[in-house]
Amino acid sequence: MSAATLAAPAKWDTKEYRRIVSASYQDGRLTVLFEDGARVDVRADQVLPRAAGEPHWERLSVSPQEITVPAEAGAIEIPWSTVRAVADPEYSAHLAAVAAEQARQIGRRIRALRARRGLSSKALAERAGITPQSLSRIEHGRHDVVLTTLQRILAAMGCSLRDLAEPPID
Repeated sequence: MSAATLAAPAKWDTKEYRRIVSASYQDGRLTVLFEDGARVDVRADQVLPRAAGEPHWERLSVSPQEITVPAEAGAIEIPWSTVRAVADPEYSAHLAAVAAEQARQIGRRIRALRARRGLSSKALAERAGITPQSLSRIEHGRHDVVLTTLQRILAAMGCSLRDLAEPPID
């Protein structure tokens, strides 16, 4: 294979893209400098988790992977990926594409487990307490599934999250 046929890694797959050099807070904005030279300026509330408590921005600390801000309820950790997801539309689109592919993989795995158990989609949906249409959308990767629903589907087949994660035995 020639060097011309090898694709360069996506920018988010490089350590420089993922490494924080410095961060500062002023007037509700967080400015982050990354090792790749990118300077990102975002609203601080966009990167804080819900119910984070009142942050003490004047005492923030930085490591290459995250920004830590003390708060009454404990330290708030803001990973590099959260900052990049808010500031970089390409990275955000990449994350959405990865999530969509994972939904398709989960759906295929549920379908395979259901077939192995000899269950119809209607029977499984009934056992799991969801509509057959919802199960169909989940199995085809066209429907977000919350963890509790996923657990109900798996339990209705006598399976666990471990079964979902194991590679199929063909």
